[in-house]
Amino acid sequence: AEALLIPTASGFHASSDHLISKPASHVRGLQSHNTGIAPGATDASAAIASGGRSTCRSRRDILKQSATAVVGAAATLLDPSSASATVAHATADDDARRSYVQQFPTLFDPLYGKSSRQTTIAQLSENMWSLEQSLVLGPLETPLRCIVVKLADNTLWVHAPLAPTEEFFDMVESCASVVGGSDGSASSGVVAHVVCPTYALEHKIFVKDALKRWPNAKLWVAPGQFSFPIRSASDDIVWGRSVSGTLQTSDLDDTYAQPPWTGEIQYETLAAGTFDIGGVPTTLYETAFFHRPSKTLIVTDSVAKVSLDPPPLNQHANLLLISKRSTSDPMPEDTAQARKIGWEKTALLISFFFPEHEEPDPDKLGVVTWTDGWHDNFEALAGKLIVPPVVRTLLYAQDPKRVKPWVNRVASRWNFESIVPAHWEAPIAAGPEDFQKAFRFLDDSTIDPFPENDLKRGLKPIADIALKTLAKKE
Repeated sequence: AEALLIPTASGFHASSDHLISKPASHVRGLQSHNTGIAPGATDASAAIASGGRSTCRSRRDILKQSATAVVGAAATLLDPSSASATVAHATADDDARRSYVQQFPTLFDPLYGKSSRQTTIAQLSENMWSLEQSLVLGPLETPLRCIVVKLADNTLWVHAPLAPTEEFFDMVESCASVVGGSDGSASSGVVAHVVCPTYALEHKIFVKDALKRWPNAKLWVAPGQFSFPIRSASDDIVWGRSVSGTLQTSDLDDTYAQPPWTGEIQYETLAAGTFDIGGVPTTLYETAFFHRPSKTLIVTDSVAKVSLDPPPLNQHANLLLISKRSTSDPMPEDTAQARKIGWEKTALLISFFFPEHEEPDPDKLGVVTWTDGWHDNFEALAGKLIVPPVVRTLLYAQDPKRVKPWVNRVASRWNFESIVPAHWEAPIAAGPEDFQKAFRFLDDSTIDPFPENDLKRGLKPIADIALKTLAKKE
């Protein structure tokens, strides 16, 4: 499970509360297969139905279950038709416009097969939009963001496509003035460029579906793309076609052909940490983009701002379940305060995996209780521009000297006024000075520290194991 988490760990985040939601007929509840992360937390709907009682299970057991499901589904990469058994379990009342089939196995809902997601859209500037959906792992819901830019030629540039629902595709295409093909089919000419900005699974898993929808679009990817556990999977399996170009270093690099959109959107690529993934030392990359007309920095995982209040896509039932002081307590009344408590604890679970104040009850076997102090730890995390704990601890702390030149290039080259990450809150009013300040720990790890006890039970041990494994390989 730890090996599987490394390439996807940055994905368990949440995002903006500045959204405009499109009308919708229904929001799908969580499936009842109990894939929660928090000890004792199961499907929220099931918990409510049972009067707040829940079966206590460890995070380790649940991750093991998810890993088993992923490995068991891996063979279907080469034979997508074998997914039919999983698809058959979808509920009959799924909203057709929000339903989709997940073609690759993952550690988040639905693991593999058919599911449903709501999409929201917000206009960030004259020619830029943010689209969001939710990732789900048990009761932990984490919104995920895609950015769409309309270029000067009225075609669209799509950054990290989301789950391939008809609702998502329609919202993307609505951002262009051109709609529909001459043959009356889906608008294949609207999207001209699809970008995969990083290695992380949640940002790349739906690229193949997007390219199927928009077959004329060019595909641009960050370096170091890999598949797991099948490392030799071809581009046709992973993307559905060959890659148009790799964003190796910078749009200023004249040693390779550059994309046609660099007059409007510039980029700088970071080579971050290196890990042993499936027995192979693998360097993880992220490409940052600067949209010149709006002076916006577009990033994936490198920086974030944890919102103080719950994102609008988070279901109330899940927030209430996480808000409980003890897993043996009944479900609380649905109030804004209870939802806020649930969000603060959710943010700690997502950020640290095993936060300090979530403790086994010494008097009740299998029961987990939140002890006093968790709110202070949330306040130390939220409301400011940070490098998220997962990214800082697992990736950037490994080789600060490799990260710092990229930070300096981004801050010195671009005079941005806002930052739009793929996770947590957006847009963030911040400039180059704020960006550099968030990375001060590269010079001194004691600057802006996260609570030590939040780190030591989850992120720090995983980082230590990863680095020791890599050292043995070298």
